[in-house]
This record gives sequence, C-alpha cells and structure tokens, in this order.
Amino acid sequence: MTFGLLAVCLAFFGCAYPAPFDNGLYGAQAPLYPERRLALVFQKDKTYSPVAGARVAVEVEPPARLLAPASGQGLTDADGVLAITVAPAAQYDQSALKAGDVAVDFPIALTVSMERDGRVLTWDLDDNQSFARYRDPLYQGLNRDPDQEPAYVTLTLP
Repeated sequence: MTFGLLAVCLAFFGCAYPAPFDNGLYGAQAPLYPERRLALVFQKDKTYSPVAGARVAVEVEPPARLLAPASGQGLTDADGVLAITVAPAAQYDQSALKAGDVAVDFPIALTVSMERDGRVLTWDLDDNQSFARYRDPLYQGLNRDPDQEPAYVTLTLP
C-alpha cells in the first residue's frame, strides 16, 4: 500500500513540475537585463549638421531608472551625441506564465528636452525590449532576447 501511494505521489509531482525551456530556464526566470544604452543623435533639420555642446535634460518614467547621466543633465559631444543608460523594469506577461511560457517586456519611456534660441524643444521617446521563451515547439521560432547593442535615435532640431 505504501509503495502504491509513493508511486502515485511521484507520478503526480513529477508531472506537475514545469518543463525546462530550451536554455534551461524554469518557470518565471528570465535573464538579467540591468541596463539599456541609447545614443541620442541631435542634428539640425535642414543641414543634418550635429548639434554639439548642447545641454540636454533627460527624464525617465518610473519604474525604469536613469543610470547615466546620473543628474539627468548632459552635454552633446562634437558629433551631437548624448549617450544615456537606463535600468528598465521587467514586466512579466501573466497570461504567458499561466500557459508555461515566459514573456517579459522591458519598456522605457523618457522625455528629452533641450533649450535652443529661447525655446524649449521636447521629444517623448519609447523603447521596448523583450525576452520570450515558448514551451510549444510550434512557437519556439518566436523566442527572443533583448538587444544588447545601443539604440541610435536621431532627433532633429528646426
């Protein structure tokens, strides 16, 4: 009788444990994605010349956090580029978790502003990276990882 109960328990709990994904992940685990790098390229609208030495303010909507420039203020370099680094917050797709899949979004929403010739120019930017692992072999072609390369965003000034 005890052996039969043990066999039933092993069968039940063995079937209830989630199967590993193709990279060995179990359940709601996702790789760490501690930072997203963005290179903001500022150019003049008609000439495409870089806007060098301009003061830029960057604000990131929570729950993401701005890592660099830490003060939220930066200067463009000689090529009109301001490099920023943001720590995104993971947002799990709960419906995917119920199906045994893992889908995680890393959204970033930020506002960039610059004062030029007495006017304040403002841009609202969104960046969304995602991670996904699907259990069903039919959908495994949709598996994806967040982009590790910096995103280059060109912003034009009138």
